[in-house]
Amino acid sequence: MRTIRKLALIALALALVAAVWLWWNRPQPVDMTAYVPADSLVYLEANSLPQVVDGMIATDAWKRLAPLAGTGSGFSNIRWVSRLIAWTGIGPAEAVVLARAQVAVTVLGFTAEEEAGDTLKIKPRAAIIVESHSGTRRLRIAVEKLVGDFARRAYLNPQVERREADDVLLVTWSAPSGKRRIVAAVFESVAVIGNDDAAVQACLATRRGERPSLVGNAQLEEMRSRVDSRDALAFGFVPPVGAAKLLEVAATAYAGQLSPNPRIQSAAAILLPQLANRILGGAAWSMRVMDQLVEDRYFIELDSDLAARLQTALTPVSDASLRASELLPAMTHQLTSYTYQEPEAAWRGLNAAISSQLDALSAPLVARFLEEALTPYGIESPREFLRASGPELATARLDDTGQSTVLIARVRNREALREQVRRRLGSVTRERIGNAEMMISSNTKRGAASFVGDHLIMGAADDVRRCLAAQTEARALAAIDAFKRATQSTAQAGSNAAPAGAVTYTDDRPGTRRFVDFVAAARRDRPADRAALERELLQIAYSRSETRLIESGFERRTYSSFGQLGAITGQFAPETVMDQERLRPKVGRAELGN
Repeated sequence: MRTIRKLALIALALALVAAVWLWWNRPQPVDMTAYVPADSLVYLEANSLPQVVDGMIATDAWKRLAPLAGTGSGFSNIRWVSRLIAWTGIGPAEAVVLARAQVAVTVLGFTAEEEAGDTLKIKPRAAIIVESHSGTRRLRIAVEKLVGDFARRAYLNPQVERREADDVLLVTWSAPSGKRRIVAAVFESVAVIGNDDAAVQACLATRRGERPSLVGNAQLEEMRSRVDSRDALAFGFVPPVGAAKLLEVAATAYAGQLSPNPRIQSAAAILLPQLANRILGGAAWSMRVMDQLVEDRYFIELDSDLAARLQTALTPVSDASLRASELLPAMTHQLTSYTYQEPEAAWRGLNAAISSQLDALSAPLVARFLEEALTPYGIESPREFLRASGPELATARLDDTGQSTVLIARVRNREALREQVRRRLGSVTRERIGNAEMMISSNTKRGAASFVGDHLIMGAADDVRRCLAAQTEARALAAIDAFKRATQSTAQAGSNAAPAGAVTYTDDRPGTRRFVDFVAAARRDRPADRAALERELLQIAYSRSETRLIESGFERRTYSSFGQLGAITGQFAPETVMDQERLRPKVGRAELGN
């Protein structure tokens, strides 16, 4: 009896020691903004990688697609295993680091390089900061294993260099060309991994307290509340200077795609940075899982006077019908519906509000720039066209190349719109498709148009023909089950919010496919059933985005299979049989690079 009592006391003591050790050894969350330079242009954070994984595998898309991709069972125990590893610190170095890691990403600037074919490659100077809550030796082993494996996949035969700077070991993996590199450093429990040596050094200096950090940034904390980041899996912040820089980079990179007119390209390159400096505050993003969908919430802060002026002009309709979906072919890549009560008043108000922020010389360029933006859709006199249109205006991309676009407008004044169409098309031939008549311009650049009931369709002749054929043959977008589910989704917090002025539906299959394939490749335990997977993708194809003007800026909420984080992760996936996307031809003179 005495022996049993001693054994019980020993067992109790051991259990108490183990509990105290686990409690003492558990990772304590830190504020990752303290690790990031104060002059960062972009800041992102995820405070628990296991929670992010938990959220992703809890989505409806993962449950439906993972088994067909040849995996699923390997992730069923990931929740408790990762928690056990995180609490005990017992396991392979990379497993412990990933289970305990808090991660932040910073973009500190951009560089531009001219490439062959008059292409400008814009490269962010970025770094990933990992608080591992682990020892230096274990962290270094994990970093060299994980980053080294990635570099070998990306560069095939990278050159590896090790050197010391300020008592910190830096390891660099360089592509054979020398143009791409990954730099990694470990300081105490923190790893910094970047594509630029200066960016890595800046983060190390911040961690050592030698450089100001983002910690305590009042605007960042305000933005957290704007996107309700308390229960979010990830959060992002762009300060005003970062928003202006990003818009400047976008204007430089995509000027050739905004308009074929060199004057408009130049005007955009001049106007957009000016506008960003004068009207944009900060921006924020958060991601969470709601009702088995991923919600990405964005907020863009506007100058208070501008937001107030836009409130009157951009008044949305509360009962939009989305009739445009009945006039588009099945599996249209993207549909955006704008439902403002008075389209022409919204146009005038937007023009006036933006122009008021510029000087007398630049303000007239705004109207020209906005008009040019509508020219590809066949609208040459925006005020007249919008005055004759009803409160629903839709633009659609029939495929993912961006070359097949149509505009669908509700008719308010038929005769006025007919006159607009006559001036646009000039001399026409007529073609009957079902009950609709299509007017085709003798000038192929001016496209075609057709009045269908109380709607007008405009676009290239082949695209308008596809729309009319889809309606005639009952193969419209509105009849697709995946699109119906997207329109009827109740997974949105916005269901009780004010009406959205713009709603966008996008075929999310390419990104969803890449993400599932990328994650499944790590734990595939049986061959993928690709045919079944493609059929299932058809059932969950569409994401939904709502954009609304609120008190001090624009709010956008997107509901999709895996969200923005899934889209970013999928970009690391190599081309596979499962990825059926064709390589797209480059458009314009610039592209973003990594």
